[in-house]
Amino acid sequence: MAVDRWLGCYEPRRVARLRLFCFPFAGGSASAYRGWSAGLPGDVEVCPIQLPGREDRFTELAFRRIRELVPVLADELCPLFDVPFAFYGHSMGSLIAFELAHELVSRGSPGPVALFPAAHQAPRIPHKRAISQLADADLIAHVEKISSTQLLQHPELLKLILPTLRCDFSLCDTYEFVSRAKLNCQITVFGGRDDVTREALEAWGEETEGLFEIEVLAGGHFFLMSARSQLQEILSQKLSRLLGLGRGSAAVGHASTKMWTEPA
Repeated sequence: MAVDRWLGCYEPRRVARLRLFCFPFAGGSASAYRGWSAGLPGDVEVCPIQLPGREDRFTELAFRRIRELVPVLADELCPLFDVPFAFYGHSMGSLIAFELAHELVSRGSPGPVALFPAAHQAPRIPHKRAISQLADADLIAHVEKISSTQLLQHPELLKLILPTLRCDFSLCDTYEFVSRAKLNCQITVFGGRDDVTREALEAWGEETEGLFEIEVLAGGHFFLMSARSQLQEILSQKLSRLLGLGRGSAAVGHASTKMWTEPA
């Protein structure tokens, strides 16, 4: 299928009752979700999204605007929306997942039964820094600070990924929030204790008429790696609950409920 090029580290499941689409952080790829299938319920099929400009799609031009990327995703992933599905997005991926959910609703198509944004402030909060416009040294310093990696120690790798990093940060820098009818799916937002503020996470609750929950994990921006087991355990609980409810019940809007969970 043509959709295959949009999936990386994909482990198909013959009988999937729900698909979890996972969208990458800036500079990231589908490999960030390698092995996730083993840590989630057996009837959940994990679909890590591989965007152009990285790994096996390195020769393709990366997108620089979310408004250009999202309609393409809606078209290309359409064959996989034949069973109930949910979106997980980390950092930049949160904005992509959020806008894709709205794109599907605007087309009159079924949207996700749940949205799991992570490591990003609510979309209605203005983005204050033009990171994509930073000088190389400052951009590298920013990435090293939030990821605890030493990019300068790998100059050849840095030369390869820097253009894609700039494109990805441009996706965030140029993002413009549009006020629309609220989604009616469940939203559970994940945050690192040392990353996005509680207020910025709480504002995600304004984007849905459905159940709203907040989960705070130990660590900083990349708890996706540092707290992977805890993240997958919580996701497993949420997905199992969705599977128990069934598509109809999960998609019906309820009075918004705020639930805080923090690590001890």
